[in-house]
Amino acid sequence: MSVLVKALELGTALSQCEELRNLREAEQAMFADSEARALIEEFHQCRQELEFARVRGMQPGPELQQAIGSVQARMGANPLVRRFFEAQEQFSRILQEINQILNHAISGQGGCEPGGCSACGGGCGGECDED
Repeated sequence: MSVLVKALELGTALSQCEELRNLREAEQAMFADSEARALIEEFHQCRQELEFARVRGMQPGPELQQAIGSVQARMGANPLVRRFFEAQEQFSRILQEINQILNHAISGQGGCEPGGCSACGGGCGGECDED
């Protein structure tokens, strides 16, 4: 079977996984809520200002640092934003695990099965437990 066919199968399986479904649902709920959406927009604005300062070789001022800290705290306190970031983290873990499996297969070193070191008996030297 072609490598590209296998890639398509992997993509299809990922598109149907629970972690991606949870991420999409959390994203929809977050952007449907005006308060959560405003927090995300404010955070993006702060990041743009921070990046602009870095590009110009400047250190961000205390006002910007305080604004970033404030919006991050409010984002962490918002259940919809927090749920989105948690779902994003879960999906990222799946992608990292897939990448590790692919890297082991490509390098020919064997390694872990899905599920981490408990599945491979530690034959990976602990690599699959590294985050």
